[in-house]
Amino acid sequence: MIYVPILKTRTEELRIMLSVKGCLGERIIPLIEIISEKYATRYMVDDRGEFVCRIVNGRKMKIKCKPTEQDIITLEYVNELVNHNKVFIDYFRFSLDKYGKNIDFDNAELAYNLSNDYELYKKKIFSIPKYENMIPVISIKKGFEISKRDLKKILSELQNESMQVALRITEEWLDDYQDIMEDMLRKEDYLLFDIEEQDPETKFMEIEQLKDYGCSCNIILLNSPRKAIIKNGEYPERGITDLINNCAKDIAETYELDGYGDYCGLKDVMPTKNGSNGTGAALALLYDFKDNVFYSYCNHDTSLGVKGYRALLPVIKEEEVVHNKDGDCLGYERINKLPGCGNWNVWHHINAVRYIHQVYKNI
Repeated sequence: MIYVPILKTRTEELRIMLSVKGCLGERIIPLIEIISEKYATRYMVDDRGEFVCRIVNGRKMKIKCKPTEQDIITLEYVNELVNHNKVFIDYFRFSLDKYGKNIDFDNAELAYNLSNDYELYKKKIFSIPKYENMIPVISIKKGFEISKRDLKKILSELQNESMQVALRITEEWLDDYQDIMEDMLRKEDYLLFDIEEQDPETKFMEIEQLKDYGCSCNIILLNSPRKAIIKNGEYPERGITDLINNCAKDIAETYELDGYGDYCGLKDVMPTKNGSNGTGAALALLYDFKDNVFYSYCNHDTSLGVKGYRALLPVIKEEEVVHNKDGDCLGYERINKLPGCGNWNVWHHINAVRYIHQVYKNI
């Protein structure tokens, strides 16, 4: 069984990859949704080759150059984070209908450009095969269909360059691309069947349909079990939550699929312009693989914002004897080193790192 943790290229999610790189390998293959570029840092120099500086608070500070296309190091950066292990690369395209209009385009500029420039999307896909461990993902979903003729051409060219290729597809397009999945996807390739926020238990007909196709490739069931619309304050104050349905693992086993994937306890959302304004329910989610459930710790006083973690932290530490019996949990390793009570990003990190590590220990 293969597990595919799905993460976007936000700063904290990339740090998650760094924290779990020891867990990655043939059984855990991350899927990185690239929404922004990473640039090498260059500094301005004068005619004499000396750095151009300015004075800030009485100190000399080198002036950074404006990044150019030649400074893009996104794939190199991701490769270092995953320690050159296998990784799916999905140059991410999105629709405002799904993710809303309050998107912070400064932190998702590439995804916006890819969504509006098909030629750029293809160019980025064809840049992936130069890294042997990276698996190019061609993604087909609502609003971003690819003609069968073009898809065949892209697949064929990628297969000539890559040992493995992945086709990520939502259920609307299974019939339309059946012949391509059957005839073109090789044994070593991947079909990533993405049901998004739908309940995996309701997708038995589509999964059986896929199995009947007789595809020779690896079939992975992707889903987003933590609904984006559910607010933190709706989770239980303390105990198991039924708001996250993790049954994709069981469904994949039942139908003898090759694996499953999800957002490792995070929501499938894009960066937004407005933060929490200092308010919101502090929420910590700790995954347990054995029972396949999340334990929820929530401070329902939304006026506290991140300060609400002060009351949660002692409770979570008290229950370490339940959640960290082997004493090796990467999430609790971070919890026990917190200088304070943490913030939203810190607890997102703890949530995802523990989830991936739980899968690593048990898959």
